[in-house]
Amino acid sequence: MEPTKKIYDESDLVNFRKAHAYNAIFNTINILINKVKHTELPYGSLDIQLVTRKPQIPNNNNNNTNSIEKIQPPVISESPLNSDTNINPNIQGVLNILNQLNQLITETPPLPGARRFGNLACRKWHDKINETLEKLIETNLSITNRGKQQYVSDLKYYLSNAFGSRMRLDYGTGHELNFVAFIGGLLQQDIIEVTKLNGQEVLIMFAKYYDLVRRLILEYNLEPAGSHGVWGLDDHFHFIYILGASQFIDDKSAPPVQQVLSTQIINEYKSKNLYINAIAFIFKIKQGPFNEHSPIIYDIHTTVSLWNKVLKGLLKMYEVEVLSKFPVVQHLWFGKLYAWKDVTTGEDLPVYQKDNDQDEVASSTITSTTTTATATAIPTTAIPTTRAPWAQPNTRTFNNRDRTIYAKR
Repeated sequence: MEPTKKIYDESDLVNFRKAHAYNAIFNTINILINKVKHTELPYGSLDIQLVTRKPQIPNNNNNNTNSIEKIQPPVISESPLNSDTNINPNIQGVLNILNQLNQLITETPPLPGARRFGNLACRKWHDKINETLEKLIETNLSITNRGKQQYVSDLKYYLSNAFGSRMRLDYGTGHELNFVAFIGGLLQQDIIEVTKLNGQEVLIMFAKYYDLVRRLILEYNLEPAGSHGVWGLDDHFHFIYILGASQFIDDKSAPPVQQVLSTQIINEYKSKNLYINAIAFIFKIKQGPFNEHSPIIYDIHTTVSLWNKVLKGLLKMYEVEVLSKFPVVQHLWFGKLYAWKDVTTGEDLPVYQKDNDQDEVASSTITSTTTTATATAIPTTAIPTTRAPWAQPNTRTFNNRDRTIYAKR
């Protein structure tokens, strides 16, 4: 039985916070951030061309500098871990799956013709992975225990939903959350043993995932889903910043927080730290003053001085802006790995399914989640929504919630 939809409107978020699934997601996050603390990515883990803006070469005929950058296929290598490292076969299996999905991008080139967002070839790519993903999971992950075999459909669901929407041709933090859920499912069932997992292995799996997603964004011109950078943290990602900030915890050689936006720091760290790598991607795809297109990140690096404070704030923002936003978590479905059961009593939680649930599910795949920026939080939580910076008296500072998150002590 595959995962099913349980969150139909914002009132369901109350039960979501009571669910085993919510607790399991937080347990996964805690495991991952503790594993990667003070850990550097091995050299060669990230494809740096994906986050590096190539210099524009003027056209000799008309001096037009708006040349189109062609994304070169990545060099698919074996694990970037040291050859002496005894890597878990299932971690290598995850890398193999991501490599094969990456290869499918090469085999599915963008269709010609101008579109503001979303090349339709991306739907062909999604069709291809949906046809092969279950076999890839069974082939590359050693799930020999019959009791664990029942979780394959759950793992397939979360992984297939980690690469953006086939219908809307967009990508956002909800899709990123599905990959966290996929990795968490592997940890839950000891397909990857937590006690034997190290920080480098965590970082490499996520590095390969983010490289794949960024190639999808660039090749198929995917639209940002959810909160755009001028309202939220980033057009596409949030968890990558949590992992990258964790890498700098207890690291005496970490760059000063307030120097992170400098070219020197970005060039030095974009190949070995996910936080800096994510900022490098912003510089690649956006132009103009950084404080205008990415004001929250800009404010972090002008008002905060300690990496542990950055991490604490990012975690609080993740709970508010991702796990507490209906437009994001409505696409997180529930099954055996992430159960819709009360974490305290073990009882099934109620589902207030709408009479027109089929129409609602269908419409949810068509309506863009870019409404996240203005979505209203559940009244009982008293969590304010993120407002556009120009709607506030001072556009260079956090709104009230963000000041609470990053308030100096």
